[in-house]
Amino acid sequence: MTKGAKKWFSGMLTLLLFSSLLAACGGGGSSDSAGSAGTSDSGGTSGSKSSGKKVEVTMITWESKEMNDKIMAAMKQFEQENPDITVKLIPTPLDNYGVKVNGMLTAKKAPDIFMTGNDMLLDNASKGLLYDWTSQAEQDKEFMDGFYKGVVDSWHYDGKLVGLPGLLNTYGIFYNKKAFQDAGLTEPKIGWTYNDLFTAMEKLSSKQGGVQQFGYYAPLDPFYLSLYSVSSGAAPFADSILNPTKVEISDKFVEGVEKYKTAIANGYMNPPTFDLTNVMSSFKQGKVPMTLQGQWVADDLIRTAPKDLQWGFVPMPVVNTQSEIYDAVGWCSPTTVKNPEAVWKVLKFLDSKMYEKVLPQTPVAPAAYQASSSAYFEALKTAGHADVGEGIDHILKSPDTQPVRFLSSWAGKANPFIEASWKNVLMGKAPISELNTMADKINKVISEAK
Repeated sequence: MTKGAKKWFSGMLTLLLFSSLLAACGGGGSSDSAGSAGTSDSGGTSGSKSSGKKVEVTMITWESKEMNDKIMAAMKQFEQENPDITVKLIPTPLDNYGVKVNGMLTAKKAPDIFMTGNDMLLDNASKGLLYDWTSQAEQDKEFMDGFYKGVVDSWHYDGKLVGLPGLLNTYGIFYNKKAFQDAGLTEPKIGWTYNDLFTAMEKLSSKQGGVQQFGYYAPLDPFYLSLYSVSSGAAPFADSILNPTKVEISDKFVEGVEKYKTAIANGYMNPPTFDLTNVMSSFKQGKVPMTLQGQWVADDLIRTAPKDLQWGFVPMPVVNTQSEIYDAVGWCSPTTVKNPEAVWKVLKFLDSKMYEKVLPQTPVAPAAYQASSSAYFEALKTAGHADVGEGIDHILKSPDTQPVRFLSSWAGKANPFIEASWKNVLMGKAPISELNTMADKINKVISEAK
């Protein structure tokens, strides 16, 4: 399981880039070394019983050996239902995953299916390295309509469907119920407001014995502030999830920044330089009243938190209307696949039946395929945390979603301008007008990339 939010901003951008790759997974990498992962040379029509030949579909994931074992156990059902197709897993070390996949793609020896994050998907698609599944999707409309609304949008490149989302990462606030009770506060519920959030963080903060206790522990960046702006009816920070044409600092965006600045200055929440590495460990000890995290920490809390720790989860607050952040990890294929019909069948099974079997055992994230996410929600309910499932389902059905980061290839040039300005503005070391300077520099990057 990934670590969630850890260090502020220089680490945050890197973290968010890889949290999309790692957050919705079951653990570290396998210790087995990967062999050659070339696609099968089996002839005939893929998956066709009349061909008389078995089709082998190869795949790799970044999951732990334990998680891979669960995935492959679920795939036995697929092989029983499709006796002319066998699925072979190629183990790959997690810490070398991206390098290995890129090497395979370049050498045209990539497996038929490999796990990917949204950033990695779009980067490889821009290089013409991924298979176009548009035709299969158009012929399989019933299946494609089964995904949560909007989640497949960012899995297109240049009008082509280049992959399928598998698991969704959502972001909300985990809170200590006893801390709220002791402070005389009502527990936050779906639809709570930013005023509720800032009031709570003030009352939950303290400075006893010279030790600063923040009421709220969270990383902040322009994408989280974009939620405040959009919820207020103003423009988002980035005008599109997939290919933003500009960034904008609205008056409401500034209003949100000022509220967070005040909270930081008064010690109600952590400054952007605060090391958040051990925040979840402190949360388990009852020392953290509220913290912004990805939904995957719920699985860890259910398994490892002290039994007497009373905790809950709530989506981000609103000003007027709901706006949320979520992103996905999933599956894609190289242009070199030789049996696309068989591979498409495997992809569909992975996104639906496989997750239905695996998620009850490892409830780390909801499935992007809506019907299959019910297994995840049921697992949370069984564990006594139906509120987490209700909050996540609410997030996934939001009428508005914003990007968790830049997904475009020019992100590496734009992000340093955020890092250079953002934390100084939040800490009052730079004027609020610095945000417009930051936006101008990012817009220049976007313009030059066109």
